[in-house]
Amino acid sequence: MRMNYADRGPSPLEPEKPGAAGDRDSTFGWWGAFSVEKFADASPLSYTHEDATGFLAYLQQFYDRNFWFADGGVQVWAYEETYDNWQDRYGMDAVCAVYHSGHGTMDGGGVFIAPLGAAWDGRTRAYSNRMALGNEKAKYVFWSTCLSLRVLDGHSPIRTWGGPNLGFRMLFGFETVSIDNPDYGKKFWEKWRSGQTFCDAWLNGSWDIYHGQAPSVCAVGATQAEAVNRLNTERSFFRDAVPDDWYAWRWYYARAALADEPTEAPQGAQIVQLAPRDPSAELTSAGRIAEFPAAALEEVQVERQGVLSAASGDRTVSTGPHAVRWVRLAEPNHRNATPLPTERAVELARAFAEQHAEGAELVVDSVHDLMQNSGTKDGSETGVPTSLQTHVTFRQAFDGVPVISPDRGVIRVGLDNDGTVVQAQLSTRTATGTAREPSSRVAPPAAEGAPAAGAPAARDPREALALAQERLLADLAVRGAGDDGDDGAAVARERRPEVRDVPGTFRVGYEVVGNEAYPAARKLIEIGPEDGFRTQRWVTAPLAR
Repeated sequence: MRMNYADRGPSPLEPEKPGAAGDRDSTFGWWGAFSVEKFADASPLSYTHEDATGFLAYLQQFYDRNFWFADGGVQVWAYEETYDNWQDRYGMDAVCAVYHSGHGTMDGGGVFIAPLGAAWDGRTRAYSNRMALGNEKAKYVFWSTCLSLRVLDGHSPIRTWGGPNLGFRMLFGFETVSIDNPDYGKKFWEKWRSGQTFCDAWLNGSWDIYHGQAPSVCAVGATQAEAVNRLNTERSFFRDAVPDDWYAWRWYYARAALADEPTEAPQGAQIVQLAPRDPSAELTSAGRIAEFPAAALEEVQVERQGVLSAASGDRTVSTGPHAVRWVRLAEPNHRNATPLPTERAVELARAFAEQHAEGAELVVDSVHDLMQNSGTKDGSETGVPTSLQTHVTFRQAFDGVPVISPDRGVIRVGLDNDGTVVQAQLSTRTATGTAREPSSRVAPPAAEGAPAAGAPAARDPREALALAQERLLADLAVRGAGDDGDDGAAVARERRPEVRDVPGTFRVGYEVVGNEAYPAARKLIEIGPEDGFRTQRWVTAPLAR
């Protein structure tokens, strides 16, 4: 395999707008972002700036951003018609692709609400029913927030976004509360560079962060077929507005959790050492799964972000960061609308997973549906939710103890309703031995909220997580307190938000960081009032021996 290295990856711009690297400019109106961690009237977040950075970083190889407003710079003027294309450069409708990362919620009437960083005109919140998007430049709208694109319980993209849509083509968001995480924007482009459509890249990138949340995407068109085709195929940013007579939308829906995961510290578990990554071997292995001809992998393009991909006919294979391999094997048959029964889906997926696990021990984890619905903007025709694919997830285990990192040690198999494997994601690793001590004394980056290096850690998983959660909440309280002088610590204690565990998320197993898997505990907590702006955060803690 010969690798051709490039300074940048493929361009997501429409084909006639290649975006030469020597011609970067911030006045072309291609993209911009908003991110809020400190809010005027909501609890703080930790990772929205990193989230927006991940979205913009890949794009800025081609053209500079028009803008990136953060915290107090994120104000109502940018979201309403009068100023949303201010000076033909700033605001939600001033760029082709716009990304907002922060809090969000939706009221009972289907109005989306985003709290902002500072008051403007005495107001601190943006409301979807006061927006007018797409009549100027916005064609792809990303809401990296909770509850921004609801599709269940009487909600629909038409209900929330049909009025504000004056020309956008696609909108990305969440049916559920989402995780405060730095990687949504970055993972979106990782998935896209592997050969996935905008729709699949958003759904799969979000799934990597937590497969209990429900990312959602909608597209519009003059006909149902056009809107669905946009979900199926759109991979470039186009400036043209399209009619929105029809809306089509997709989301992931958790059908069943099948894992019987341990909740006690594994007896005698040690740090598992993993073979170093070999991207060329990973891509070759993916090529074998897709039955690529040898010539298809003789020459491979590699860009500096580290994603390798290749295509042969309608099949695509790729490998990227953290040894995540993805294969597209066939076009799903969407004419068959009868979903596979859970037992049959697991049976078919297990046969595929075990064939390609390369000796990894697997345990079944969960079953998800890729759902779709559609309807006319005027309400004359409304569809019913339909399962297009069944996704079965298996987790790698070491001596019966599973990996609990959301996107590591996983084989996820996607089957259409005929039972054909149409895609798969694999991130299992080969164990080479065990050790009693990690290779680094630095606290692993995956151990979010973990005790500082050198601090004693509890052996009991729940005690370890309690310590980690306390540190996390203290950090959030300080963020929320801001510059309060000598009284900052007292104010921080008073501002601690409501916190509760998310049921069913407590796990004990192995966290994978670099080339090691170490015993750890993990759970998800929800922060904020149940009837207000909420977010969720992973809490993880290594388990000391």
